[in-house]
Amino acid sequence: MKIGFVSDTHGDEYSLRRAIEYMDNYDAVIHTGDVLPYGVDYPCFISEYIKTVRDIYFVRGNTDYFDGIEIMNKDISNYDSIFTFSNLKIYATHGFCNHIAKYEEIATKSKCNILVHGHTHVKKLEKNENNLIILNPGSTSKPRDGVASFAILEDDIISLYDIEKLRVIKQMKIDI
Repeated sequence: MKIGFVSDTHGDEYSLRRAIEYMDNYDAVIHTGDVLPYGVDYPCFISEYIKTVRDIYFVRGNTDYFDGIEIMNKDISNYDSIFTFSNLKIYATHGFCNHIAKYEEIATKSKCNILVHGHTHVKKLEKNENNLIILNPGSTSKPRDGVASFAILEDDIISLYDIEKLRVIKQMKIDI
């Protein structure tokens, strides 16, 4: 199984396309919100490309607020969702409505293996005391930690990638 994770693309088609092309032969891509650019004056230039991406799932971010949702022809109406792939459960949210501890609580109660979120534009890959993997793939276009990034889960390894150098930043084995 191969699942890609992206977040906070903010209308940057180049970065999203680079991440998805690198994922190659994925089973699914989860986008944790802020698909659209900042502000209503910017064109939603990512929409045409995103229509062509197969098996991509979204949760809504704080900048995903206007007609771009309809333009993309993708459902990004939910602020959080649980995705199930075989015996893997992933709780996805953008992460701006509650404190991260609340999302961890929801994911744990829902027996999820992974909590994935965005919003901070800062990548994270760690395991909490409940053995829940907490993943923030960072931002593909506007990183606040210096390196644009995305993540891939392949079999039982999650890897964070530098989007420009296409090299692994951090990896973690998960129990599925």
